[in-house]
Amino acid sequence: MTRKPDRRFAVLGGLGALSACAGPGETFLGPPAMDLPPRLAPIRAHKDRLFDITVCLRPFRAAGPRLDTETIGDALVVHNYGHGGSGWSLSWGSATLALEKAMRRNPKEIAVIGCGALGLTAATLALRAGIPTTIYCKELIQQARSARAWIRK
Repeated sequence: MTRKPDRRFAVLGGLGALSACAGPGETFLGPPAMDLPPRLAPIRAHKDRLFDITVCLRPFRAAGPRLDTETIGDALVVHNYGHGGSGWSLSWGSATLALEKAMRRNPKEIAVIGCGALGLTAATLALRAGIPTTIYCKELIQQARSARAWIRK
C-alpha cells in the first residue's frame, strides 16, 4: 500500500522555519487549514470531446536557427529562419540580432522576405529604426505558417 504524503505536515514543515522571522515573543503558525487550495475535479480527457485539431509543420533546423549574413551582388542578405515552433517566442530577440547585422551596412532601405512572425517582427523593428522597409511574401499573413499555428478558423 502506498502512503500519500500528509499535506498539512508539508505546509507546516515548510513554514515552520519562518518562526525565526517572528519578533521576540511572537509565533508564526502558518496559514489556517481553510486556506488550503480546494481539490481539483478530475480531467475528463476523451477523444469524443475533441472539437478541433490544428496541425502546422514549422521549418526547423537541427543545427539551430540560421542567423548569419552573406553578400549577393551588392545586397547584404541576413538569414533569420529555422526556429521551428519557437519562432513566436524568439521573434523579437532574433529580429533584433538580424537588424543589428543589417545596420552594419548603413542601409537606405530594407527588404524583408516572408511575413511570418520572424519577418513581421524584423520589419516592425526596421520601421521603428526609421528605415524604409518593404515586405515581400508568397502568402498573406493569414496563410503564413506562423499564423496558422495560432489563428482559429
